[in-house]
Amino acid sequence: MNKTIKFITLCLVLMLFATGCGTRGTTGNNGNNGGNNSITDIPGDDGDSSGDKTTMVDFEAEVIEAGTFLLVTPDKESNEARSSDRISVSFTEPALKDQNGAAITLKDLKPGDILKITYNGMIAESYPAQIQASEITVIGHNNLIDGYLAIIDDVWQEDSGLNSDIEMITVDTTGWIELSDIEKEIILAKVKETYGFEITVGTFDELADQGIIDKKNLYFENGVHIVISDMKYDGKAGKITYSISKWRSGDGAVGSDGTTAELKDGSWIITKGTRWIS
Repeated sequence: MNKTIKFITLCLVLMLFATGCGTRGTTGNNGNNGGNNSITDIPGDDGDSSGDKTTMVDFEAEVIEAGTFLLVTPDKESNEARSSDRISVSFTEPALKDQNGAAITLKDLKPGDILKITYNGMIAESYPAQIQASEITVIGHNNLIDGYLAIIDDVWQEDSGLNSDIEMITVDTTGWIELSDIEKEIILAKVKETYGFEITVGTFDELADQGIIDKKNLYFENGVHIVISDMKYDGKAGKITYSISKWRSGDGAVGSDGTTAELKDGSWIITKGTRWIS
């Protein structure tokens, strides 16, 4: 009798144990299923998956365009650069401040301005990517962009007769240095805006292959071709040394070698080297 009671008791214990194990296993499966929901990766996030996304993060970026909207390219070392090389930034204008902390508007920004942007870390996966900023502060400017623009304007003003009756400006950018592809785009967009002509990028041979330049007769009927070469840049001194030419035909071109552009009091001063004309 005692043996029978002990056997029944042992069976009951084993049944209870098995039931308990089954309950724990069911709870664990529900937890795994909940973990399958995708979580947006937030640049600058410290890895906390508690669901609290209120922590603000910031990054540096360069202005590409600041017209009816703000388009920037993030610093290449930033987490944001891993998401996109172009980011459209939404904000309310009181969030925008200059280097002294004074409120400014979107029209006060210009391409090449360096910004510190603070936002909630959430990036919309589009192209350009999109963020909502809570604060934007101007912290500097890419003066090299202005240096290139000053160099191009200087040769544009040389022998203005070469510019008559043109429809386009072509630019050979193969010799350009210290610039990202997007910064080159910024410069070319500004050239188009300033002079009002279509801009085409290419070498002399590339443009000839496209039928833009008449290579056989050495003539560019519809435009002028600008080449900047032999460039050296001293960032500490704010000095660019280069050669440059503006070409319309075999007997219609101007340029200079060993010319310098130097940043003084916020402006680029051009000092001509050896000048030539044909």
